[in-house]
Amino acid sequence: MGIKKWFGEGDDDTEQAYVEHTLATMQTGFLVDYDLKTWQVTGCGTYDYEGYLTTEWEIKADGVVHFLECGVDDGQAEWTLSQAIDPGEIEGDIMAAIIENEDPPETIRYSGKQYKGTESSAGLYRKDGEGEGREFVNWSFESTEGRVLYISQWGERDFAAYEGEAVEEYQFTDILPVAEDR
Repeated sequence: MGIKKWFGEGDDDTEQAYVEHTLATMQTGFLVDYDLKTWQVTGCGTYDYEGYLTTEWEIKADGVVHFLECGVDDGQAEWTLSQAIDPGEIEGDIMAAIIENEDPPETIRYSGKQYKGTESSAGLYRKDGEGEGREFVNWSFESTEGRVLYISQWGERDFAAYEGEAVEEYQFTDILPVAEDR
């Protein structure tokens, strides 16, 4: 590297503009630090709740997968970090209750904690934010300790569940794209 490069007089063609990345601008392949670990973004998608959009990033570290979701309500970003759980681990036969009643009970128990239903909504999921989307129905629950639990139904008998907590954007640092091979 020439001396001019050190003092800012280098070849403009080889210089790259610095771009500060945020959680909202992350893409598949990015790296982000959270909770003393470096996580890699392994997927991204959007949820469209009849016009209310949220974005979800799948992040992975040490073989553990979490889902970071962001929705903007009244101009304020709300972040949730969750992990997939087996719906069968929720006390009672939640899936049978939903199939029979088209809704889960108002209160459910998971891992010794009680969760109270807060809302239900239907929407479309789009992998990478593209395509027609896949229909789903989602039920949200919250514990008195501030934990959240979601149950999603993707068709007549296809269920998924996630448990987690609200997080703040400042908890995630060093958001970087994966280095390109030269």
